[in-house]
Amino acid sequence: MRESNVIIGEATITADQAMLVNSSDLKGVAHNPAAAYLISLSSKRSRTTMASFLGVAARMLGYQGIADCPWNTLQRFHLQAILELLTAANKAPATINTYLSAIKGVAFEAWVMKQMDIDTYQQIKHVRSVKGYRIPKGRALSRQEIKALFKVCQQDNSAKGLRDAAIISVLLGCGLRRSEIVALDIENIKIRDCALKVIGKGNKERLSYMPESTFERIEAWTEEVRGNECGPLFTRIRRFDDVTMVRLADQSIQYILDTRRLEAGIEKFTPHDLRRTFASEMLNNAEDIITVKDAMGHASITTTEQYDHRGSERLKRASQRLKLE
Repeated sequence: MRESNVIIGEATITADQAMLVNSSDLKGVAHNPAAAYLISLSSKRSRTTMASFLGVAARMLGYQGIADCPWNTLQRFHLQAILELLTAANKAPATINTYLSAIKGVAFEAWVMKQMDIDTYQQIKHVRSVKGYRIPKGRALSRQEIKALFKVCQQDNSAKGLRDAAIISVLLGCGLRRSEIVALDIENIKIRDCALKVIGKGNKERLSYMPESTFERIEAWTEEVRGNECGPLFTRIRRFDDVTMVRLADQSIQYILDTRRLEAGIEKFTPHDLRRTFASEMLNNAEDIITVKDAMGHASITTTEQYDHRGSERLKRASQRLKLE
């Protein structure tokens, strides 16, 4: 590794400024533990995310990117220096711990490849996570906002109106991730169970049961527009209502929601905010958190708790009831 003063010189770098590391950066790099770590990750999204984090870490250490960083020479003090820089840049504890996880993963691969001795690996492995908590990002949509979204879809007499209403209904009624919704095929509809067969993170399969309104909107989309041909459930629609059998991309969901949000005149939200809305609404209906965890495909209740936005609303209402004058 280079001198620590080079690291300190990069103190202004932030994760948000990091450019994604292209897969081409790893081509032709023999025995790169970072490449081995990225390949070991289960999903493309995880690989992209961790490649971004590792790219920032490499630049903090004074290198251009993942490919030219000598990860096998990593020492405990390098990792501690990175953590200090991220803390100084006011990064959230969860973000800092993601960097920590990525670098530890690379160190493990370096040890497996016999590029790092066991003592060095153990020292890196036992660097402690950063403690702390930040208010979760995102928000849950109100009932009025949900109605406004469906209203603009209903007013759209084109094929996109039925498709977008079905997509929004699945996001809200089943709490799917956008990667999960674009991966759905028409064969994943289980009519008898009124459910969707979903393959989520970690290649885990689950049944996501649909509210009646969601099933009806999917039925309207498939019977009136898409048809029952095998293939992706939600497809691209070109100009002049040209319905294709081309699967939507992840980014298409964001575009669809942004379009409908502007038409409905409501505040900005992300696809994941609809997942947060699903969780909060289920908890509002007095469903136990284990049920919500299973419905969302989470491995841990702790993760599910982060989607519960009822607490902030409860505190807000309590504050408004105070009469101090």
